[in-house]
Amino acid sequence: MPLPWNSATVLPPPVTMFLCVTKFDLPALKQITNNIIKVLSKQSPLHKESAICSRFLYKYDKKFRNDIGYRNLRKVNTALRKYLALNLLKEIENFSSALPTAGDDDDLYLPSRQMLQYVLLRIMAFAKIMVRISTCSKQAAVFYLDRIKRAESHWMSLLPYALLSRLWSMSMVLLQHSTVWYSNLYPYLNKLQMKGLDFLPNNYELPEDLDQWLDLKHIDEFGKFDWAQKKDINIDNTLNDDDNDLLDNILDYVNQNDDNEIESQHEEEIKPISVKTEEAPIAVPNITEIDHGVALSRESFKLLLNTSKNGKQDQVPPPKKERQHSYKTVTNSTSLKKFIEVEENFRNESDSKSLTSHLSLMQWHALKNTLLKLCDTPTNRKIDKKFHKIWKQKCLDYM
Repeated sequence: MPLPWNSATVLPPPVTMFLCVTKFDLPALKQITNNIIKVLSKQSPLHKESAICSRFLYKYDKKFRNDIGYRNLRKVNTALRKYLALNLLKEIENFSSALPTAGDDDDLYLPSRQMLQYVLLRIMAFAKIMVRISTCSKQAAVFYLDRIKRAESHWMSLLPYALLSRLWSMSMVLLQHSTVWYSNLYPYLNKLQMKGLDFLPNNYELPEDLDQWLDLKHIDEFGKFDWAQKKDINIDNTLNDDDNDLLDNILDYVNQNDDNEIESQHEEEIKPISVKTEEAPIAVPNITEIDHGVALSRESFKLLLNTSKNGKQDQVPPPKKERQHSYKTVTNSTSLKKFIEVEENFRNESDSKSLTSHLSLMQWHALKNTLLKLCDTPTNRKIDKKFHKIWKQKCLDYM
């Protein structure tokens, strides 16, 4: 069973009044309700942003339906729909209309405690929706900002990124307002009387502090991602953050490291070096194993000598000089195709010789397709000039 603040089946209590005998600060309560009505009645910018959000989702549903940022943006739109369905302004106006006006009558009739409890429940739901909007908008903005930095569909990512930024700022402002409203209305619970049946479940109590219930101290941590490549950094605790002792701590830290290095070097100098020496047996040549050769006749010796003079020994060819990979070597379509093939191999191997390593994958494909079209042209006149012009526009200008 959902909690009362999150349940859509909880009906508002009937309008019941009671006679207040004790002293009651009615103008202060009316001022609080009037301030709430004043703020909620001026939320037309948020309604316009929610309309833009729904239209963007409808237009780009097929293109970005598998994108993570787009899915988080749909969560923002769902939260905005719940905000519009909540209609907190109507509940506050109903409660404010039940408050009596200042008159000459001595009898003061006030609304029951159940009516104020219902208003506080709606404020809690309103604050939770604002937290949901701010969290999901922050998560979605991370992915759209990454697209903008990588120049991947940046013209289609600027609109949702700006939209999410505006929604985040509005939701944070309304969240702060809701906590102030709750803290101002909660003290009046004990001053109002119960009339009729209690619509809240048994043993359910409203929180006294809405900031603590929402955990707003850690609101900046909501929506952050724990990236897999994040590494823990060990920070030396000898360096403190005090401004007065910062310079002294740094100098002490450096001096301590220098002393440790000097001591380690001194220990290495004093420590004797022990080398194990083993006497290797010296091989004594055996006289009986000496090779005296084979006797040759004069005819065979002359034949061997002539063949050694006339014969050509196999010479090892000198190593070919590696041709430098440069765009200046492109002069015709053949060299251009060779250049594209070599450049693509370097990119696939993440080699430092690649000339287009600063380009993204989409930018490289655009440049490659343009150069391949240049190779397929029937006339190869001035292909080097055309190549240098394209290379400057789509490669060098992106540096």
